[in-house]
Amino acid sequence: MEKTNYIGEYKHLLKLGLPITVAQVGFTLQGMADTLMLGQHSPAELAAAGFANSLLIMAQLLGMGFCMAAVPTIGGLYSQRRHQDIASELKSSLFADILQGLFVCLLMYASYAALPLMGLDTELLPLIRKYLLILIPSLLIMNLCSGMKCFYDCLTDTRTTMWIVLAGNGCNIVCNWLLIFGNLGFPEMGISGAAWATVSSRILMLVLYIGCFLLARRYNIYRSLWRTAVVTRESLLRHNRLGWPIALQLTIELAAFSGVALALGRGGISWDATSALSAHQVGWQVSAFIYMFYIGLGSAVSIRVAHYHGIGGWRGIRFSAHAGYHLIIAVGVITTSLVYIFRRQITGVFVSDDDPVLFASISSTVVSMVWPMIFYQVGDGMQTCYVNALRGIGDVKKLLKYSFFCYGLVTIPLSYLFGIIMDGGATGIWWGFPFGLTMAGILYMRRFIFQLKRNGLSGF
Repeated sequence: MEKTNYIGEYKHLLKLGLPITVAQVGFTLQGMADTLMLGQHSPAELAAAGFANSLLIMAQLLGMGFCMAAVPTIGGLYSQRRHQDIASELKSSLFADILQGLFVCLLMYASYAALPLMGLDTELLPLIRKYLLILIPSLLIMNLCSGMKCFYDCLTDTRTTMWIVLAGNGCNIVCNWLLIFGNLGFPEMGISGAAWATVSSRILMLVLYIGCFLLARRYNIYRSLWRTAVVTRESLLRHNRLGWPIALQLTIELAAFSGVALALGRGGISWDATSALSAHQVGWQVSAFIYMFYIGLGSAVSIRVAHYHGIGGWRGIRFSAHAGYHLIIAVGVITTSLVYIFRRQITGVFVSDDDPVLFASISSTVVSMVWPMIFYQVGDGMQTCYVNALRGIGDVKKLLKYSFFCYGLVTIPLSYLFGIIMDGGATGIWWGFPFGLTMAGILYMRRFIFQLKRNGLSGF
């Protein structure tokens, strides 16, 4: 019986998760396209974009996490076919997402103003400021895209998001080619061109999300209910109560990685800022690419768990979470094996070899960073799976405390010790991640098992 249920869950999770994974890979490829093309244009622009994206991604996650508050509610309502309540929840969640998006933009403008105080390399500072100034307003667009994505995913329509993201990705690549290098008569804009390309792709994705809602037959019932749907105080408060813990948990996790960029931007005794930041950006893109597979399957777990939770199906909740972890580990083994095999070729994909000395320095650092990247995959997969299971049942308050402990008190101090105090540079800093991610995975799994036992089931 157990085996049959697991096999069934594998099929359901893959059906939901593969389109989400493709979409998440598409999101990553947008950033990767910027990295690839900027690296061919200028190593300094690559380093500047690496630092700026560390801040922007943190802001995006803050917004995305807040939008994810709708998943347990809409997912549970969908399992009960309560369409009127779904329409009301969608309207309320989008309203909340707009308000939160404006707040995040204000935070980023404050970060922009504080850039001169961060001790950044004088060559990189004007490039970072130029890039940020263009991209900050588009964070509000991303919030609305994330809100619509959560709605589609909860209704098991994960393929729509997949095609929308792929379209946005294509737009970003084409616009990068035109604007970074000045092809087909367009001005050569370098890092500014990369930023405008990203803005264009985000606008296109929002238009497509709205267009699908207005035109697709599947959403006829929700369009008809939209006018009568009410933004309620109760819904806003629930969204706020669930959204901020998820958003802050994601942000704290990423802050550990973003703190790396800030530390590397200052340079060290045996390593320079441009080389270290460029290597970190390459490693970050590779790691993010792997993580997108985890996110896709983890999101599928969250959706399935939310559906089961809506009808009180705790046995299904257990199967979904554990089956998700089995699939994530399988993916992790495959992807990290490929990274190890091609570790010496990775840098050449992202960075031009016009400056042989700088290229050799970046490549050597990237090769050494592969080892901590491999070591933290088990913990990263575990924390991705079980944190999404907990979000699916709306158990999010503890997540913030766990994240603060694992990343604020374990990862960051160890990364600072290995990378800065011991002068290990980017590689040393990355060796702090296996400890924090593994600790997070264990704590999230223990919390999930605790919830299972509260509802009369064994942990496994």
